[in-house]
Amino acid sequence: MRRKAPLTFEQANIKAESYVGHTRRLLWLLKRATRKSARYYEFLLAPWETLQIFLRLLRAQLAGKFSAPTDSIFKVVAAVIYFVSPFDLIPDSIPILGLIDDISVITWVARTNLTLISSFRKWEILNP
Repeated sequence: MRRKAPLTFEQANIKAESYVGHTRRLLWLLKRATRKSARYYEFLLAPWETLQIFLRLLRAQLAGKFSAPTDSIFKVVAAVIYFVSPFDLIPDSIPILGLIDDISVITWVARTNLTLISSFRKWEILNP
């Protein structure tokens, strides 16, 4: 039986292009990410809030209420794709350790997009 190759962040970034601009696919991805983040809330802790910001940002972008640079959106979508993928560098089937790479990607994308996150949080406060 062939094993599925692990997903890298670069591959997730390429896949992100097929989600951005396709409402149904992006909504499906957001639904999967929401379910998985709820299931692993205790293990995610600090990055959980960042992931929730990513999901809210993508929903606002999808609804046409918030606009972010395309390259940033690709990275955020790629991070969500990486998070929901059970076959990434450390498979999710390995308890706790399987989330470490997911957390690392979420944290890295957040750190490289601090201005976007800050702008979005301010927008959320002003547009309840």
